[in-house]
Amino acid sequence: MKTANIERDPRVAVAISSPDDPTHYVQVRGRVVDVTTKGAAEHIEQLSLKYTGKPYPWYGGRDQERVIFVIEPASFSGTR
Repeated sequence: MKTANIERDPRVAVAISSPDDPTHYVQVRGRVVDVTTKGAAEHIEQLSLKYTGKPYPWYGGRDQERVIFVIEPASFSGTR
């Protein structure tokens, strides 16, 4: 995500598909209400361990800045 674009227009849509069946998904539409870098590196490590069982690979180096966007949902949609 481009943080400059979100600063200009905080409306976002995020879609997450099932790794077992990409036709099953959930989509959230809403507005970004908070942006933080605090705890973002730890957060990506936790997600990587949870979903891959491995540490985050840090393509591009550990000095890259990670960002967490907090979304206030306006609508949900999906399959199933």
